[in-house]
Amino acid sequence: MSTATFPAPAASEAYSGSSSGPWQLYFSRLTSVSPARWNLTTASGLGALIVIWGTVLRLTWASWGNLGVDSGRELYVAWQLSEGKTLYRDVWYTFEPGSPYFNSWLFRLFGVRLEVFYWAGSLAALLCAFFLLLIGMRFGSRLAGWVAGTVLLCSAFHPSLFCFPLPYSFGAVYGCLSFIVCVWLAVCAAQSGNRIWIFAASWAVAAALLLKLEFGISCTFMLTLLLAARASQRRSWKIFAKDLAVCLPAAVGCLLVIFWMISLKGFTFLTQENLQSWPTSYFMREYGKAWLAFTGFAFTRENLTSAALQVLVLLSFLQGLDLFAQWARSTRRLRLLRTALFLGSLAYLVAFVPPDEAIRWLFFPPDIPIILAAAALAGCVFYLAQPAPSRSPALPLFLCASAFVTFRILFRMLPWLYPIYFNGPALLGFFLLVGRALNPIRLTRRVRFRPEILLYAGCILATLQNFRRADTPSETVVPLITERGTVKVTPSRATQYRAALSFIREKTARGELVLSVPEDTSLYFLSGVGCPVHVYLFTPGLLAPGKMTEDLIAELDRKKIRYLIWSNRIFWEYGVPRFGVDFDKRLGDYLFAHYRRVGPLVPGYVKLGEWDAYVWERIPKEAPMPASKPR
Repeated sequence: MSTATFPAPAASEAYSGSSSGPWQLYFSRLTSVSPARWNLTTASGLGALIVIWGTVLRLTWASWGNLGVDSGRELYVAWQLSEGKTLYRDVWYTFEPGSPYFNSWLFRLFGVRLEVFYWAGSLAALLCAFFLLLIGMRFGSRLAGWVAGTVLLCSAFHPSLFCFPLPYSFGAVYGCLSFIVCVWLAVCAAQSGNRIWIFAASWAVAAALLLKLEFGISCTFMLTLLLAARASQRRSWKIFAKDLAVCLPAAVGCLLVIFWMISLKGFTFLTQENLQSWPTSYFMREYGKAWLAFTGFAFTRENLTSAALQVLVLLSFLQGLDLFAQWARSTRRLRLLRTALFLGSLAYLVAFVPPDEAIRWLFFPPDIPIILAAAALAGCVFYLAQPAPSRSPALPLFLCASAFVTFRILFRMLPWLYPIYFNGPALLGFFLLVGRALNPIRLTRRVRFRPEILLYAGCILATLQNFRRADTPSETVVPLITERGTVKVTPSRATQYRAALSFIREKTARGELVLSVPEDTSLYFLSGVGCPVHVYLFTPGLLAPGKMTEDLIAELDRKKIRYLIWSNRIFWEYGVPRFGVDFDKRLGDYLFAHYRRVGPLVPGYVKLGEWDAYVWERIPKEAPMPASKPR
């Protein structure tokens, strides 16, 4: 393999070719920084990340996830695969195959326990933080990488389904890790030229494609840019061909997995009855727009106006920080103008934005994806304008990849909820951009203050302000102890779940089947009793009308399921709140006609917002009784 090195331009070279404009001078400063080396400071930073990780892990232990929503699906599918079943054919699944098969292997190795997921997700978060530190070092800013890693760790352990230890989808967790590793490998390849980096990056791309499509497409885009940049730098298509050949083993491996997926029951079965994110799936056609808007991807006038205002306030604030460093070198008129902008941004925040939101606007800007996109475009222009032998594609490549992956959360970058899986590289890119833009403030002849330190501290503060974002209606939690591990839930949920698990085990022991609707797949996992039908989850858009619905109804008729545990889940995020009434009506009509409501799972009052469920029993043929729809 070739071990040729692509040297980064020396600072003098970069500056000499950048005299035509301030933005070129700025990008020269960004690209001419040498990678940071390992030393005592770097080792201390890594140790601090481990301490932060261990502290947050201990403080939040077992309080993650949401058993009633998607976390149960991840547990159930991995368990079923560990029993020898085949994904998609035997076990219905709505995402890519990488994470459930990896988790099933962990179950086989360490046992079918909740703690296996806890440790797998937690270690993935630590590795993400570690590789963010390595990427920051590659760009000469170990502090920016360390802060980005710290922010990721502080947002990875929320007591909700958007976390790392017990997430809504492990594909998002492992996909995030694969993307960050791929970015690091691509930056190494851009700076060193050794093809071993490209070989490793290609496998990271393949892994991301089989874990979560958003990360896989972003990694593919980044690797394509890397190969094109290396070829243009050497002005040789032979280099491109050789680099492409290095990527072929990973591409073939990924294609073989895709062909296997299709071979199970065909392309239509895979994309219309399993993968919910496929563009033509029923879910994407009916509910995709609502889901994309909920996670931050909606081009509306309100979003565009808000984004423009937030960017204006942020830039006015940042240039005010830089003004203190350039006060003596600025003209009086320029000082007045910049001071007015700075004070105007602060006045707007004080007058119109709540304090906690103001901190997030300034130090964890929700419009970082837009800023990165503009910087990536400018960086590419700057890169193409430089002499080919001396230019380095590392920084433009990183900015393009970070901007591309955050396109999914374009108007909703937050230190909680769905964006936590995308924030790490975006924050690091933002820190690099701002860190090079702000000049040090001279406090005394010997002491200087770096304004970006204020940005780093504020970003961590904005993250810690939202550290306790939770799905539960109260912060009071108790341990729900089961044969498969312990998870902390509200007292009411613990009582209800204990009753549900006992009910499922008791009826199963008598040979009677129990189905949980519309969600709560975790009941199957925690009870050790599999779902009696192929489809185990009924959220809006997952049960496609037509063949899939009719096959399910035929299966229900054939198996004569005796009981339903019907929970009070309301799907407000999709705009169709009630299962069987506002969506999945065909299945709902069947259930209402063949089952009658017996009574609550646990008698007594349940607080509004808490999980609750009723038991429904199949109506005997000799004594039919109309069933009332749930209110």
